Amino acid sequence: MLPLRDSPRARRTPWINLTLILVNVSAFLYELALGPRLDAFLARWAVTPALIGAALLHAPGAHPAVLTTLVTATFLHAGWLHLGGNMLFLWIFGDNVEDRLGHGRYLLFYLVCGIVANLAQVFAAPTSPVPALGASGAIAGVLGAYAITFPGATVSVILPIFFLFTLVDVPALIMIGIWFATQFFSGVASVETASDQSGGVAWWAHVGGFVVGMLLMVLLPKGPRPAIDHGSISLERRAREDTGLVGLIVGTVSMVSQLAQFVILLRLAVVFLGARALSQIVPLAAELVQFTTPLVQPFALVVPPVCLGGHLLELYSIVAVCAYYLIGAGLIWMIAALAYRRRVTRDAG
Repeated sequence: MLPLRDSPRARRTPWINLTLILVNVSAFLYELALGPRLDAFLARWAVTPALIGAALLHAPGAHPAVLTTLVTATFLHAGWLHLGGNMLFLWIFGDNVEDRLGHGRYLLFYLVCGIVANLAQVFAAPTSPVPALGASGAIAGVLGAYAITFPGATVSVILPIFFLFTLVDVPALIMIGIWFATQFFSGVASVETASDQSGGVAWWAHVGGFVVGMLLMVLLPKGPRPAIDHGSISLERRAREDTGLVGLIVGTVSMVSQLAQFVILLRLAVVFLGARALSQIVPLAAELVQFTTPLVQPFALVVPPVCLGGHLLELYSIVAVCAYYLIGAGLIWMIAALAYRRRVTRDAG
C-alpha cells in the first residue's frame, strides 16, 4: 500500500516537518556530490553498531564522538527510493503530529525517536561493522504517535488488486498496524539469519522508533484541541472526518464497501471479455472470478445474466455493486446518527 494523503488537516504550517524534509533532501544531494569519497563519508557519519557499542561500554580505543552518529545517520539515505519513501511518509503523517505537539516539542520528539531507533538497531546487532543510515526509525516514531493520536483518520492509498491498481481510503490504524506487524516479524526473522557482515534493512530501528514514538506522544505535553463547529456539516461528513473510534469504524466500513465494489466491477469486465481467454493475457483473471463469486452469488439467484454479442453480461454483478454501495452508505449513516445525535440530545438537555 502506497499512501498519498491523509484526512486530518493541520491547523498551522508544519515548519519543522518541512525543514526536516529539506535537510534530508539536501544531505542526500550532498552525498551524491561526493562521488568516490562517499564511502568514507558514510563510514564517518552513519551508525556503525560495533563502534557505538564500544563507545557505550567505554572500551579501550573507543571514541565517544562516534555517538554523534546516532543523530547524523538519521539524515542520510542510501538511494533515491530510500529517500523518496521516507520523505513521503514524513510529509503525510508528520504535519499532524507537529500540529498536535507544537513546533519545538515536535523537533525534540523527532530527534529522540531517531536516536532511540538507532540504539535499538545497535542492541539488535551489537557487533555489526556495517553502517546503518536513514530517517526510517524517526519516521516510525511519527507513525507510532499518529496511530494513537488519530486512530480513526483515513489514508488514501494506492492498492494493487489482482492486475490493476485502485485508490482506496484505508483507516490509518489498519495501515500503520500492518506496517508495524511487517517490521516486527521481519525483525524477528532477521535475528535468526543475521551475521556480523550482513547489512540490509534496520528492522529493529523501525520497531524501536515506533514504540518510543507512541510513548513520547503519551508523555509529552500537547496543546489543546481546537473547538470545531460541526453544526454546519452533515452527520455523515462529521463521521467520515472523525479521527477517533467513530472514524475508525466508519473508515473500516467504507474501505470494505469500496473494495467489494471495485473487485466486482473487475469481475464484470473479466466475465464480459471472457475469463478463460483473458487469463492468457492478464494473470489472475480466472482467480478474480473465483474469488468474487461468493460476493455476487446471492444476487444471481434473483437477477439473470444476459448475452450481448456473444459476451456474457452479469446483470447481477451490477446489482451487487449498487447493493454494496447502499449497504456501506446506510451503515455509515446509522453509525453517525448513533454517535452524534445522542451527543447533541445530551448537550441540549
